[in-house]
Amino acid sequence: MNNSNDKDELRFNKLYELLGDEINKIYDTKENDNIFTDNNQNNNISNEVMNENNPIQEDITKEIYIEPTKVKINELEKKKNDSFNYLVNPFDNKRGKEIKNKSKYQKEVTYEDELDNVIDNNNYIISIISNKRFLILASFLIILFICILGIRAIKFSKVVDEYNDYTNENDTLTKVYADEDVNNKVLKGSRASKLVNCISKPIDTSNLPDSINSIIRDINNYYRSSNSYFAFVYKDIYTGFTVSYNENAGIFAASTIKAPVNIYLYEMASSGKINLDDELIYTSYYYNNGTGVLKNKPVNTKYTVRELSSYAIRNSDNAAHNMLMDRYGKNNMLSFWSNLGTNTIFTGGDNWGMINAHDAVIYMEELYDFYVNNNEYGEELMNNFLNAKTKFITGKNNYKVANKSGWSGYSQHDVAIIFADNPYIVVALSNLGMNNNYMNYFNRVNDLAYSLHTEYWKYKMDMCNDIKLYEE
Repeated sequence: MNNSNDKDELRFNKLYELLGDEINKIYDTKENDNIFTDNNQNNNISNEVMNENNPIQEDITKEIYIEPTKVKINELEKKKNDSFNYLVNPFDNKRGKEIKNKSKYQKEVTYEDELDNVIDNNNYIISIISNKRFLILASFLIILFICILGIRAIKFSKVVDEYNDYTNENDTLTKVYADEDVNNKVLKGSRASKLVNCISKPIDTSNLPDSINSIIRDINNYYRSSNSYFAFVYKDIYTGFTVSYNENAGIFAASTIKAPVNIYLYEMASSGKINLDDELIYTSYYYNNGTGVLKNKPVNTKYTVRELSSYAIRNSDNAAHNMLMDRYGKNNMLSFWSNLGTNTIFTGGDNWGMINAHDAVIYMEELYDFYVNNNEYGEELMNNFLNAKTKFITGKNNYKVANKSGWSGYSQHDVAIIFADNPYIVVALSNLGMNNNYMNYFNRVNDLAYSLHTEYWKYKMDMCNDIKLYEE
C-alpha cells in the first residue's frame, strides 16, 4: 500500500511539474511580460487599480500569484487551453473588478500589430484624400454649402429690410429730428437767435482779452526770432477768427501743391466732369526717385485716377502727381483756384509752383466745405488727407489731423485741418530744410495754435453765456 501510494504521489508530482510550468507561463507577471511592460498596454490599467491605497490592488496581486498546488487537474487543463486563445487581462478597466466570464477577454494583440494597424489606417485615409474624385466631390460639397449659406443670408437680409420698412412706416415712438426747411427769419429778435448769432459772430479783434493777446505776442516773437520760420496762420473754421504771420509771402510749394490739385479733381468728379475710374499708364517717362511708391512698381502698368490721387496725397507720390497734371493740365486748375481767391498757385513754370499761407488756408477751407457738403466724394477725399503718411502738425488730445506736407531743398511745410471739437486750420511754412531741428519748429507751432484756439473759445463762450435764454 505504501508503494502504491508512493507511486501515485510521484505521478501526481510529475503531472503537477509539467502542468505547473504552463500555468506559470500564463500567470507570471514579471516586468518583462507583455501584460504590463508595453507603454500603451500599461496605460490601459485605470488609475483606480494602480492606486497603492486601493484595496482592489491587493486582490489583483493575490490572484496573479496564486499557487496552483491545490487546483484540480481538470480545472488546470481548462485554464491551460483557454490561456492559449486569450490575453490574460482579468480586470475590467472601467470598474477595477475581476472579470469571471472569459468571453469578455480581448484576443492577444502585440504592440507591433497595433502600430501596423494605425499605419494602415493612416495610409488608407491619405489614399482617400489624395484621390481626385474625392477632392472634386469635397470641393463641390464645400461650394454648395457656401452657396446655401449665401442664399440664406440674402433671404434673411430681405426679411430684415421688410421688417425695418414695416416698423418705420408704423413707428409710434416719439421722434426727434431737425426740420431743414425751418425759416430762421421768424426767430429774429429771439433769445435763441441772439445766442446763435453770438457764437457765430466774429469777435472785436481790437478789444481782445489778455489771455489771447499774450499768445499772439508769443507767435509774433517766435517767428521774428528766425528767418527760417517763414509763415504761420491759425483760423477757426466756424467763426473765421484768424491770426497770421507773413501770410502773403510766397515760397516754393513742394508737395503741398498736391492738396489743391486733388481737391480740384474730386470736385470735378462730383460734377461729372472727371471719371475717377479712368485709367492712366505709368511709363518710364514719369519715373521720379523722390517720394512715392510708383517708382518701385513696374512700368507700363495702368492705374485709375482714384488710385493715383490716393498715392499723391497719402504717399506724396511725385510720379502720380506728374501723371495727373499731364492728363488734366494746370490751366483749368489755376482758373478754378483763382476764382476762389488764391494768388500764387502755379506762378512757377512747372507742376509745382509757389505757395503762401493765405492760399493754403483757402485750400483747406475748400476741402472741409467739400467734405461737409458731399457725402460720397467729400468723405473719400478727406480720408486720403486723414491717412497721409507724413504729418508735421499733429494736433493735441488725439485729435484727427487731415494734412498735406511738403519738403524740397530748404522748403518744409505742412497745411492741416485739426478735427477738434471746433475744427481749425493751421498752416506752417518754413525754409528750414530737413535739418535736425525741424520737428521742434512744428511742435512749437502746434502748441501755439492749440493754445490760441483753446483761449479763443473760452472767451467766446464766456461772452455768449451772458445771454439768458430763460428768466427765473
